[in-house]
Amino acid sequence: MPEDHQQRIRRRPRDRAAFPTDLPAPMQVPTGVSADQYAANRRLLSVLMGRFMTTRLRSIYQAFEGDLTLALVLGELSMRNVESVFPPHAPIHRLAEQARAGHLEAGRRLRPCNALSIAEVTGIPRETVRRKLGKLLELGWIERTTDDMYVITEKVGSVFAAFDDSQTADLLTTADQLREVLAGEH
Repeated sequence: MPEDHQQRIRRRPRDRAAFPTDLPAPMQVPTGVSADQYAANRRLLSVLMGRFMTTRLRSIYQAFEGDLTLALVLGELSMRNVESVFPPHAPIHRLAEQARAGHLEAGRRLRPCNALSIAEVTGIPRETVRRKLGKLLELGWIERTTDDMYVITEKVGSVFAAFDDSQTADLLTTADQLREVLAGEH
């Protein structure tokens, strides 16, 4: 195959995913953490993270009646919608100010998203994304704009408020456990 043809081949998102076998061999120790402490507790850290992730996946599976693809499409759409107000790499104090100021409620400045962009970033076939968007429309969790784009509705926030509270509590508990292990307090 000619070299220029190989350069034009786009990698799919799952090809870019970091599978355990794809990660670099040396440990990636978080900033501010002792490499020795991290290495000595690597298995326990793995158990704590595995417990957290499994519990989260189970909760998502149950909340979406077994349709993890529907959950992923809604999550990706939601994150793309709010990027204009809550940029992914903005300092946390700026994000907090935006939230307190009610920027999502006032004026609904959501950035619409289409099926193709969700398909490209997730690796889910476009027709599957379209079907999932149809289901989300039926549920009233999203709405379609006049130019065939999609935005989340206020209903998503009310439907998932308790779910988000539960997720936050579990994340904070896990973060405290990880800090305790890494500080050598166990």
